[in-house]
Amino acid sequence: MDKLKNDAPELSKIKKENPFRTPDNYFDDFSARLQMQIDAEKRAKVPGKIRFIQLLKPALGLAASFALIIMLVYVPLKTFMPHHAVTLAENTEEYDTETGILNYIENIDESSFISLLNETDDDDNFTDDDLALYVSANFNDYELYENLQNQ
Repeated sequence: MDKLKNDAPELSKIKKENPFRTPDNYFDDFSARLQMQIDAEKRAKVPGKIRFIQLLKPALGLAASFALIIMLVYVPLKTFMPHHAVTLAENTEEYDTETGILNYIENIDESSFISLLNETDDDDNFTDDDLALYVSANFNDYELYENLQNQ
């Protein structure tokens, strides 16, 4: 205690009692006030209408993060590897052409298909040798034997 008086005389003058205390009659109506606060929180928690934006926020955040990741990966790759981008573009064009042909074939109606089959082109004359070469290249012996047995 003497050391405290020597080192900090102003600090040693402060009384050593707890400055904090509860107000008078604080606990007399505490349960009623607590019940009122609980009721007020329950009323505040009941949400009104769920807004469209609240439903879209997670999806928009996810889309934005994917876009950011793609930009962080694609732009440096495009900058530092231009040859790779050209190859990728060429592959995409081939895929688009094949997809376009497949879509055309899938969406064709029966009468158009039959008219295409009935058209004769003078350029497509197949000989027996051409037919034999095609069959030998695309079918194995077992498939040929099986088709002959089924007829």
